[in-house]
Amino acid sequence: MMEISKHENLLFATLQEIAPVSPDLWKCFREVVEIKSYKKGRILNAGLLDLYIVLDGIVIKREDHTNQVIDFICKKQFIFHNEKIDHCYFEVDHDAVVAYISSDNLLKLSTEYLKFKEHMKYFGADVLKQRSLRGRFIILTARERKIKLLELYPEVYINCSTADKSSFLGMTANYYSSIII
Repeated sequence: MMEISKHENLLFATLQEIAPVSPDLWKCFREVVEIKSYKKGRILNAGLLDLYIVLDGIVIKREDHTNQVIDFICKKQFIFHNEKIDHCYFEVDHDAVVAYISSDNLLKLSTEYLKFKEHMKYFGADVLKQRSLRGRFIILTARERKIKLLELYPEVYINCSTADKSSFLGMTANYYSSIII
C-alpha cells in the first residue's frame, strides 16, 4: 500500500506541474487511473491513444522489425499508444511503475473537466517534443550525441545497456564504447 501512495503522490505532483488539479478532478482521475508495475522485458500493451505516464523506471520505444531504439521514456514522461500506426512497441527496460488511462477515460475527463484539456494539450506536446528529439541528434557528432544523451537522459546513460544507447544514437555498440566523454 505504501508504494501505491508514493506513486499516487508523484502522479498528482506531475499533473499539478502541468495545470492546477481541483479536488473533484483528482477524485475522478483516481477512479479511472490504474497504477501498474512491470518487470524488465515486459511489453506495454494498450489501445490506440491510451495513455501511460511513467512514474518510475525506464520504458524503451522500439521499431517492430529491427528492434532499433526509437526513444527512451523516463520518469514523468508520457506515452500515447500508437504502435499499429508507428510500427513500434514499448518495452520495459528498468522495472517500471506507470499510470494507465484508457482513451475513453481521457475523453471522459476532458469532457467533464475543462481544466483537464490543459493536461491533454501538454501530454500531446510532450510526446511530440520527445519524438523530434532524436531528429535533432542527427546533426551532432558522435561524441556530441553521447554527451547530449548523458545531459538529457542521465538515468538512461547510467542504467540502460550499451546496445540500446548506441542504437538510439545511431552507432554501433563498439563505436559508442570507444567514445570518451
